[in-house]
Amino acid sequence: MAKPGLLFVFGEAGPKLSDAEFNDWYDDEHVPLRMAIPAFRTTARWEAIDGKRPRYLATYDLESCAVLDEAPYATLAETRSEREKDVLRRIQLLDRRTYDVLGPEFPPAPGYDEREPGPYLVTMQIEIKPELEEELNRWYAEEHIALLAKVPGWRRSRRFVLREAGPAKGTDAGMVVARPPKYLAVHEWDSPASFETAEFKHATSTPWRMKMFESAETWHGRGFKLMRAWVQDQE
Repeated sequence: MAKPGLLFVFGEAGPKLSDAEFNDWYDDEHVPLRMAIPAFRTTARWEAIDGKRPRYLATYDLESCAVLDEAPYATLAETRSEREKDVLRRIQLLDRRTYDVLGPEFPPAPGYDEREPGPYLVTMQIEIKPELEEELNRWYAEEHIALLAKVPGWRRSRRFVLREAGPAKGTDAGMVVARPPKYLAVHEWDSPASFETAEFKHATSTPWRMKMFESAETWHGRGFKLMRAWVQDQE
């Protein structure tokens, strides 16, 4: 059975395209075309709160990444509207990655509803030496997520492993040359206030966590707030 997948796309409108044009196209054309495909389970759009670029992120939960190689998704480029062609000519960056879900899957907070994802998202991209990958995965499974789940305001944590990166699109697409880190974790929260709690500080400072952090080749976090979410109509 194919594993569930994640389509993960950073975006930057840039100087040739206004944020208003970018967001109108994304919300009213780009996402609806994808959510019309049953294998696209949910979509969420996020805006950075950390002052870093790219400013925007879109996450698409997929039945599996195989859907991206099949019609109708694989033929969307052949039927682009004039507006979409114009946006893609002017947009600064769409940096696309695909991931497979990495087990074990962790239960979300009681009462969690995927139709209402946590309003804040932290993404953590990690690259670690191959000989430490098994330990990194054990740390997440045996310690880290369990500790995060005790933090007030935690909603859900998921992990993914990189499947494919690119190709990037946009006027600055040529700047995306490095392959993203192999591992991705996404954590949903009620509020950034959670990061000031004693529980969060403990979860991110244990000896095991510090060993993994100090051993990693890349340990890159980003923070976002939810802009809008879509859920596949199952009826």
